[in-house]
Amino acid sequence: MAQFPQGYRQIEQRCNAGERRVLQQLKQCLDDGHLVWHNVPVGPQARQPDFVVLGRNWGVLLLEVKDWRCRTLLQATPDAVTLHTERGPVTDHHPLRQARDYAMALATLMQRDPALVHDDGPHQGRLLFPYGWGAVLSGMRRSEVEQRPGFDALFPPAQTLLRDDLDDSVDPEVFQQRLRGLFTVHYPHTLTPAQRDRIRWHLFPALRLNAAPAVDAPGVEPSPIPDLLQVMDLPQEQIARTLGTGHRVIHGAAGSGKTMVLVLRAQMLAATATAAQPVLVLCYNRALADRLAALIHQRPVGDQVQVRTFHRWCQEQVRRHQLAVQAEPGSDAYYTELPQVVAQAVEQGRVPTGQYSAVLIDEAHDFDDDWLRTAACMVSPDTRSLLVLYDDAQSIYQTSRRRFRFASVGIQAQGRTSVLRLNYRNTAEVLALALACTRTPLLPTGPTAAPPDDDAVPTITPTSSGRHGPQPVLLLAREPADEAEQIAAQLGAAHARGVAWGEMAVLCRTRAQLGPIAQALQRRGWPVESMGAADFRHFDWQQPRIRLMTLHSAKGLEFALVVVAGLHALPWRGESMDDAARLLYVAMTRATHALVLSACGASPMVERVQAAWTGVARSPALELAHQ
Repeated sequence: MAQFPQGYRQIEQRCNAGERRVLQQLKQCLDDGHLVWHNVPVGPQARQPDFVVLGRNWGVLLLEVKDWRCRTLLQATPDAVTLHTERGPVTDHHPLRQARDYAMALATLMQRDPALVHDDGPHQGRLLFPYGWGAVLSGMRRSEVEQRPGFDALFPPAQTLLRDDLDDSVDPEVFQQRLRGLFTVHYPHTLTPAQRDRIRWHLFPALRLNAAPAVDAPGVEPSPIPDLLQVMDLPQEQIARTLGTGHRVIHGAAGSGKTMVLVLRAQMLAATATAAQPVLVLCYNRALADRLAALIHQRPVGDQVQVRTFHRWCQEQVRRHQLAVQAEPGSDAYYTELPQVVAQAVEQGRVPTGQYSAVLIDEAHDFDDDWLRTAACMVSPDTRSLLVLYDDAQSIYQTSRRRFRFASVGIQAQGRTSVLRLNYRNTAEVLALALACTRTPLLPTGPTAAPPDDDAVPTITPTSSGRHGPQPVLLLAREPADEAEQIAAQLGAAHARGVAWGEMAVLCRTRAQLGPIAQALQRRGWPVESMGAADFRHFDWQQPRIRLMTLHSAKGLEFALVVVAGLHALPWRGESMDDAARLLYVAMTRATHALVLSACGASPMVERVQAAWTGVARSPALELAHQ
């Protein structure tokens, strides 16, 4: 059976009668080598063909479906069709012209991608795979249209499917042959998984990871296509597109794409949100909130999506509903009291519930139980659209490891829980070292299945996607100034290799540790933003700068090159080795390609990292992977 990333039942529910016949025929006549989408924005111009079929051995096929009746057809030209309706004559686009225009625009777009075209020979510059288009007139039979002179001239049989082609009695091979006949040319080519993902990258800009959807406008030069195209895999896309209504929980390991599922989900929900009931995205730390806002507002969401840290959202509720907080603003006591005041006001009815059409919580494991309970109350009862992203292994703000049931905090997600295990963010080398440094206090040594009761919190062990990169580097310096110089040398070499400044980050346990590093980089005239600066307020993610931040603040972010500096400060005052290991794991898994670790002193954590680094560097599995 064909695969439907949007979910077959969800598509069926919103199809009209004619589209439903096509959907059923695609389901029963195509095998799992075919992906089928219905009425989703395609390409940078966000056109919406009725069906897109991507076949492993076919290529790309676009179908426009019209459930017209033969008796209502008044006249037609190659560009338009006029129908008789109860309101009088109505002119519509010719479905073949419509499908052809969509297909040709997509073909032109994909021909810009060197990985999808022949690089030499008589077909140089042409797509490696076939593409085609067709019209489906699901309400007309061949016996009817034969009575209309000139019908075949305007709706060529080779490019037009009729009601006869959708009957249950049609043999699947016959139907497939009819579809193959819709291609402009047909020749054997089996798409590799990488080629299929590149095609999906072009077809669906919303699925792109860490990149704004392309802009295709008259007079605007198309953006260059990057060598490495990162796109959601099918399980991620299926989760994002099929979440539906109700409370939902996604348990995902570090780097498994939870945040990008949230970003796509926010974009989809924004289409039906209103100014009175927008979509609310919540997270714990400000750096992540700023980054999420930048990613989400690169997409066509308008003002319908609000991104807030939980504390900032609480501050807005305090001001809006004139609540009293006794503690001094900015103090630790203030940030402790603030959520309590709002939670109490919600219980007493002074802060209204159901303010938002949807609430999406990233890094929900950082939220206290009362925070989750308050956030769950903010979802409109008409939509019940709540999405919670959770990874217990990355819980670095909780004072103790907690085990609780989601229902206890008002999250009713039984039967609507998904698990993402595959780590796409990190190379196998980075992930192996991160896991080796954490040891058993953080993660089990083998795969752990989610418990049968999906209302509980599982621990998800990440599985490498198999992507490889350079071995992590370990720097041991004599003093902070020496460590800063060695770090600068690593960043300079990476930039010379083509890594952009904005794709680099240096992480330390405390802000004070950032000072010498910032000075070393600024002396070289490199663009730097540091949380250690006296006037720091927030990062400007639109500017290509090296980010210097604390380990905690980097949570939820990612960079091509990450330097985790000052390891000798771990564990910090009063911090256990287990807590320090969990924090280090989060910091190391921010790196998408290269990782550098550095220290200028001794500590139990430095000893652990040295031992893990030596062991992973000699790992036979990694050595074999590089051969």
